[in-house]
Amino acid sequence: MRVGHGRDRYTFLRMLRFTVFDEHGPARDWPLRRAHVLGANDATFPAKVSFEKGQVVVRPSEARTPVALCLEVDAGKAGVLMLQTTILQQRDEPYRLFDELARHRIKIFLEKSELWGLLDPDRAPEAFELFERARLAFIAGLAEGDPWKSQQRQVESIALGVRAGEMLVKVRVDRALNQRFGAQGAARALGFRAPIEKAPDLLKQCLSPEFDAVMVPVPWQAVEPQQGRFQWEQLDRWIVWAKSTKRAIMIGPLLDLRPGGIPGWVLPSLKDIPKFEQHLYRFVREVVIRYAPVDPTWHVAAGVNSNEVAALTGAEMTQLVRQAVVAVRQVVPEARILVEAADPFGERSSADNGAIGAVPFVRLLISEGVKLSSVGIPVVIGDAATGTRDLMRIADMLDRFASRKEMPVLVVSALDAPSAPREEPGAGYWHKPWAEDVQAAWAQMAFQLAISQRNVALVFWDRLRDDAGTGLRDGGIFGSGGAPKQAARSLLLARRRIRQPLVAKAAGQA
Repeated sequence: MRVGHGRDRYTFLRMLRFTVFDEHGPARDWPLRRAHVLGANDATFPAKVSFEKGQVVVRPSEARTPVALCLEVDAGKAGVLMLQTTILQQRDEPYRLFDELARHRIKIFLEKSELWGLLDPDRAPEAFELFERARLAFIAGLAEGDPWKSQQRQVESIALGVRAGEMLVKVRVDRALNQRFGAQGAARALGFRAPIEKAPDLLKQCLSPEFDAVMVPVPWQAVEPQQGRFQWEQLDRWIVWAKSTKRAIMIGPLLDLRPGGIPGWVLPSLKDIPKFEQHLYRFVREVVIRYAPVDPTWHVAAGVNSNEVAALTGAEMTQLVRQAVVAVRQVVPEARILVEAADPFGERSSADNGAIGAVPFVRLLISEGVKLSSVGIPVVIGDAATGTRDLMRIADMLDRFASRKEMPVLVVSALDAPSAPREEPGAGYWHKPWAEDVQAAWAQMAFQLAISQRNVALVFWDRLRDDAGTGLRDGGIFGSGGAPKQAARSLLLARRRIRQPLVAKAAGQA
C-alpha cells in the first residue's frame, strides 16, 4: 500500500474516488490510517491511496480492476475499526465512502448467515433484529439529501451492522463449540508464550493449570549473542518446567524475520542469502539437537512473508523456510513443523518491499514441497502496528484460511489485545477505548471464536504478564507484579468450560 500525492505508475485514467464530509461540507482533511486496497477474495492489491480536495482517491496498479478500499474508521458505538468497502468498479463518478462501508457490513452479514447455516432469523433473532435496523439506517442514508446527515446515518448503520455481525458470530460460536466439544472435551486448547527472561518460579501465580501448552521463544540474539557462543539457561529452565508439568511444548520461532529478530552480527548477511543460510542452518541445528528429546512442535519461522527486515523474493522466502525445516528434520525426521504466516488480514502488498500475503505465502510453501504440520496465525489487535478489527472480520479471516483444501491444521500463534487506552494513531479500539473489561470481553470471545473452528488445534495468548517478556504493551492478562486482570479470569474460565464435554455438562445442570 502507498499513501501520498504525486504522479507515478499508479496514476491512471480510471480510479476509485470516495467523497467524505464534515458538518461544513466536503471534508478539508481526512486521516488515511492503515489505508490499503483489496482485490478478489480480500487479497492485498498494490495501489496508492491519497486525500485530494474532499475525496479519498485510490489509484490501483492495474486499471479497470475492481477493488475495495480498507482503512481505519470511527464507527461510532462500534469503535474505531478497520472497515472496508465492497469490491467496486473503477469509474469517473465518485462513490460516497460511508455508503460503501455500510453496504459491505450488510453484504458480509448475509454471506456469513448463509455459510454458517443461520439464514433463518429464528436461529439468531437478536442478530437479525440488529441487522434489520442496520439495513433500514442504510436505506435512510441513501435517501438523505444532505451529505453530512447521510454520512451520519451510515455511521449508525455501520455500528448496528458490526453489532449484528458479532451477535451472529456468537450464535455460530456457541453452535460450533457444542458440535466440536459436545461429546468430548478439549484435551488441549490454550497456551501462552513464555517470558523467558523470568524464571518460572517467579511467575507461579500466573501459570494456571488451565494452560495446556507453552511456546518457548528462541530469540537468536539472546541465545547466540556472538557467533558460536550459546547461552541456554533461559530456555533450559522453561523446558524443564514444561516437561515436569506435562505441558505441550512449542519451541520457536527459530527464524524470526520480524524487527529485532536477527542478531546484529548476522544481520549484514541478509544481503548475501547463501551466507545467511549457513548461519541459519547452524543455529537451528544447535537448538534442535539440544531440545529434540522433549519432542516439541518446532515453530520454524515467523515474519518471513512481510519483508519488514529484508527485501526477499518469493523464491528466497521459500528457500529460507526450507533450509530451517531441513535443519530440523535432519535431526528429527518426523518433527512437527509450524510456520507462521504474517499479516493474516492482508494489509501489506507486493508494493511494500515485495511482501506476500499470508494465504499466498502458505500456498507457495506447499506448492514448493515444504511439508508443514500446521500454520500459525497471529491475531493481535489494538496496536498501531495492527489496528483493531471486530469479531466478524476475525471470523471471516479464519474462514478464508480454513476454506483452502491444501491448508494444514491452524494454530492461533498469538492472541492479544491491550487493557489500557492507546493514544497512537492507527491503534483503534473495540466498542469503547481499551480497558480491562474491554480486554476481558474480547479475550473470551476471540478465544472461543478461534477454538470453535474445527481446524484450529491450539490458541496461544501472546503476553502473559505486563512486566515480563515482549509483545503488546498492556497486553498481559496479568498485571505488573502478577495480579490477575479481568481477562485472566474470563480467558481461563472459557478454557475450563470446554475441558469437559459440553453436552454432559448441560445434562448435569438440567
